Amino acid sequence: MKIAFYGSSLLSSYWNGAATYYRGILRDLASRGHDITFYEPDAFDRQQHRDIDPPEWARVVVYPATEEAMRSVLAEAARADVVVKANGVGVFDRELLEGAIANAAPHAIKIFWDVDAAATLDEMRADPGHPVRAALPDLD
Repeated sequence: MKIAFYGSSLLSSYWNGAATYYRGILRDLASRGHDITFYEPDAFDRQQHRDIDPPEWARVVVYPATEEAMRSVLAEAARADVVVKANGVGVFDRELLEGAIANAAPHAIKIFWDVDAAATLDEMRADPGHPVRAALPDLD
């Protein structure tokens, strides 16, 4: 399957503890034959603090942290069988979640990947308009 993954960073764990978590799981998925593209914004100096070079087991697309670039990478969701939006990207989180769902192909599995569920649940309790709450009916 083709997997489009929108997350904070695969290449840098700088202010991004989820990077090691992503690396292990995505490397394993790739070893099982899945084709993974990880989309990460050039934000928070992460690209200047890379821990790894782009891995051979995933294509990494680093895009400028602009609305135009975000829309461009979200259009790629239409080519995937699985579309994943991770929490905590840090820029355009709401827009990435909404766009990943809106741009996904009709057959695609749509996933919200939460690396800090306790914090997200607290936010959802405090905010009836939280974007994850609104997205739940459209997620698999």
